[in-house]
Parts: sequence; C-alpha cells; structure tokens
Amino acid sequence: MRVFRPFAVALSLLLTACAAPQVRPPGAIRKVVVVVGSRVDTLPTSTYREDLMGEGNPRTVLVSQTEAVLRERGFEVVGSRISAAPAPSTDEVVRLIDDNKAEAAVVVVLGWIDASAIYSLGRADVVLDTGVVSPTGDLKWRNETHTVSQVSVFQAQADWNSYLRKAVIEAVRAVP
Repeated sequence: MRVFRPFAVALSLLLTACAAPQVRPPGAIRKVVVVVGSRVDTLPTSTYREDLMGEGNPRTVLVSQTEAVLRERGFEVVGSRISAAPAPSTDEVVRLIDDNKAEAAVVVVLGWIDASAIYSLGRADVVLDTGVVSPTGDLKWRNETHTVSQVSVFQAQADWNSYLRKAVIEAVRAVP
C-alpha cells in the first residue's frame, strides 16, 4: 500500500487545485459579458481540416478561451458576442451589458499575429488589446499585451491555435 501513497498525495493535490475556481473579492466586478473582435481575419492554419472546419477563425478561439479563463478566475460570464467589426463599438458593448444585466464587459481585440517562426522555433508573436467597459460605456481598465508564445515544435505543427490560446490566457489573467 505504501507504493500508492505518493500517487494518492499527488492526486489529492491535483484535485484540490482543479476543484473550484477562484473567488472574487467583495466589491469586485463579478458578472461580466465577453466581447471579442479581431483585426486579423484568419489564423495561419496547418491542415486542410482547420481550413474546412473554420478553425482558422481567431474570434472563436478568443471567445472560448476568454470565457474559460474568466470563469477560472471566479467571474460569472453571462453572455458573449463575436463582433463582426475589427473592434466592437461602444454601443454594441453597452447593449450586450444591458441585455444580460451584467456589471461590465471584458473586451478582447486581436491586433496582430506574426507566426513566421512557428515551424522553425515554435514561436509566435501576438498583440492583444484587453479592456473592461462599464455599463455606461466608460473604459474602466485597458491593457495591451505583446506576447511571445513559445510552444513545442510538435504542438506548433499539430495545433496552430495553441499560441493564440497562450496569449489570451496571459492577457485575461491581468483583468482586475
């Protein structure tokens, strides 16, 4: 039975870490909507399947990853919208906040991607603009992140969305 003790300890630590999302501090924004936009129309894709299934659309990666990180951080995501425009308008954001009775909107806009070194180095440069907008349309917080996503060369060849996911995680973790 002693052989399984290290495994049991590691398993309990893993389950404890993954069990519950963080709790937002009292008075902090908790109920949000997510609005994403992109100045990049398509991600560079590596397979026909990604092209055929539309997985090269950066907006779908942005919205799903942003929602996941916010929920992990204790936010309640009550709605989301993928803007057709490169950057969502203030009216569009305020309308989504009102429709969902949210406290604020987390807006993420993909500004630029350089994936020229993805095959050789497993590296991509990503620029994201992240902001928090109040129900009145005021910008409460803004941060532009320039992330150099480093992924394994195998992962870079198999899943080109992985570098964008890493950049979104870094950008959204900074949201207050």
